[in-house]
Amino acid sequence: MAIKILSIETATRSCSVCLSKDGQPWIVREVQSQSGHAEQLTLFIQEVMQMANLNLQELDAIAVSKGPGSYTGLRIGISTAKGLCYALDKPMLAIDTLKALAFGAIQDYYNPKAAYVALMDARRMDAYVGVYTADYEILKAPYFATLAPTTFDDLLEHPAIDEIVLVGDAVEKYQDICTTSPLKISTVQLPSSKHLSWLAYLAYQAEQTVDVAYFEPFYLKKPNITKPKPKF
Repeated sequence: MAIKILSIETATRSCSVCLSKDGQPWIVREVQSQSGHAEQLTLFIQEVMQMANLNLQELDAIAVSKGPGSYTGLRIGISTAKGLCYALDKPMLAIDTLKALAFGAIQDYYNPKAAYVALMDARRMDAYVGVYTADYEILKAPYFATLAPTTFDDLLEHPAIDEIVLVGDAVEKYQDICTTSPLKISTVQLPSSKHLSWLAYLAYQAEQTVDVAYFEPFYLKKPNITKPKPKF
């Protein structure tokens, strides 16, 4: 029997749901929107299950994008995944959002000697950054950075790397200041639930599940909370 995993991606302005078989995307529903993820997510889950003619109990696991990303988006996706896992008594798989983004670039352009740099916009010249090999290994774990012209020059000093591939919605602003070469730009801008599918399948096979009760989103950066000024 094929392993069926429902993957949820809400870490960015993309609200996306994918039903996969043995790691291969089967049915995908997604939309790009700045708001409304909660309503769209519930609808998309219903739609993909109806299109597959399956009920939720027939799933083997639920996968969710764990962050970094939008605080509200991450909470929506993860709380939905937790609710499903509790109700169905299914394992939960938490997938690095930046790795999923890099996976999209690897599918788009494969170079075994490239470093895949996932860049997610964090406003101004800031970005969430993760660097991966073509085999999904971590070269640099996710971190928060203020982009500079030489931010990734050190990657080309690595003897196994001959090219840098940039992917994500923060690539454009980095291109404006970048001096690093050789450089390739992926057409992928946002993570998608279909990018989670294979990574979720690998995690399921390796039994890399998370504790549903205690799992928290990987925010990476604290939210900017403006305190109201005292009134006199």
